[in-house]
Amino acid sequence: MRELDRWDGKLTWPLFCERAAKVLDVPSISKHTMYLYPAVKERFQQRQKDLREARDALPRDFTLDAAIRRITDLEAQVKRLGDTNNLLLDQFRRWQYNAYANNVRMDLLALDKPLPEVNRSGRRKGEKKKRENSEQ
Repeated sequence: MRELDRWDGKLTWPLFCERAAKVLDVPSISKHTMYLYPAVKERFQQRQKDLREARDALPRDFTLDAAIRRITDLEAQVKRLGDTNNLLLDQFRRWQYNAYANNVRMDLLALDKPLPEVNRSGRRKGEKKKRENSEQ
């Protein structure tokens, strides 16, 4: 999705698939594979439309090209993130309604309980203290 937000110039499926394959470090990706992902397909079509509209509306002052490109990229990213946020909010509302409709007791599920702390040292709790005590 980020590649679509950054896209500048003519946007076609072959060009996009080529860039996506390069970013994902795979030999190739077909248009048909991309069509299997509705979010990618919809975002591609929306970005094509946005690029066409932007091309028609942009002034031809080449001193501002970099700033205009940056602004368009950021606007596209903000729009994509807003759309994603709305989809997630809709999903949450569906889950909330379905939980209510099925008499799910949220207080018993403890879904908002904090995640357990991750021990990345590989040691068990208290192991460091035992070693220090045995060395003395």
